[in-house]
Amino acid sequence: MAEEKKRLQYIDVVKGIAIVWIVFYHLLAPCLVKNRIINHLMDAFLVSFFFFSGYFYRPGKRSIKESIKNRAKALIVPFFRYSLFFWLVGTIYLVATKAEPLVEAFLCLRNFLGGCIWNRVIQGWFGWEYYSLGKRYFYLADFWFLIAMLFASILFFLIADAVLRSKGRTLLTTIVLFALTGCLVQTGISLPYNLQLVPHWTAFMLLGAYAGQQKLFDLPALSGGSRWGLGIALLVIGTALSLWKMPSPNQFRGSFGEQELVSMLLCIVAAIPFIWGLGLVCAQAEKAGVRTKELAWLGSHSLIIYLYHMFLAWIIGIITGFSVFYEDPSDGRTIALSVLLTLACLALAIGRNILEDRLQARKSV
Repeated sequence: MAEEKKRLQYIDVVKGIAIVWIVFYHLLAPCLVKNRIINHLMDAFLVSFFFFSGYFYRPGKRSIKESIKNRAKALIVPFFRYSLFFWLVGTIYLVATKAEPLVEAFLCLRNFLGGCIWNRVIQGWFGWEYYSLGKRYFYLADFWFLIAMLFASILFFLIADAVLRSKGRTLLTTIVLFALTGCLVQTGISLPYNLQLVPHWTAFMLLGAYAGQQKLFDLPALSGGSRWGLGIALLVIGTALSLWKMPSPNQFRGSFGEQELVSMLLCIVAAIPFIWGLGLVCAQAEKAGVRTKELAWLGSHSLIIYLYHMFLAWIIGIITGFSVFYEDPSDGRTIALSVLLTLACLALAIGRNILEDRLQARKSV
């Protein structure tokens, strides 16, 4: 049990690094040159959340029905809670300032509930205008990954028990899933929530489950120095491969550009060594006594961190009418707003951690 907790801590450190990178990407990427490393490694960090969602899975531990039920509850509840909260706050502000009539706000809610997400494909099916309120409610789309994780998890749970009992079967199934994704991408199929990429995410969940079974972040047969060296080497390889990939706004929305299939393949071959290397380095850092508590907290609360930075950016956007996420930062004001929002998000997270520590210390006394 102690070993399991320790493993969970350094995996949370990886998630903490990933969520910090994602925050910086969302708020600072528009201010950076497109071929900068912060842009290229974004896909690998996004993949890590799918990878580690399968890391602690063990075949036969729960029934398929129970596993799907637990995962659905963990993902659907926050999806509707946060999305409807964003809608309510936006409606109060827009109606109070007379920026939009109340009827338009309820049309937006109808579109959201009817389509389950502010999704271009579903909006097209119903013939609804995607930007019925301009970009004011656009951020309802930014919890898309919860729906993506749900569908990928359902497929994963349906096949995991049969696949993970054999190394060969696991690797073959992973290859088939990647190949299926490539076919869907190449044919240009577009589905709600980007479901055409579900096999891609499920494949990484299978790889994560296999890594957990084999303890690929522990490697007890190697010395500490060898694990450090291997981890750093894998990070360098993953980073180098990431830099070959064509820049993409967001690989998980199928935005591969003209070289979609090539970009997807490079994402796969770059993400695997990068995630493995990062996990090894974080595990060794913890064993060496490096303080990782704050990063682990960020990782275990990654959804809250995401909510903080989305909420701050969104509120500033509807008040100023300027989106720091998607508009071209042609002046210093935009860059300053991006930096301030990024720092505010991290400050909120760190402050919450400090407050929790103090409350816990008082209780123990």
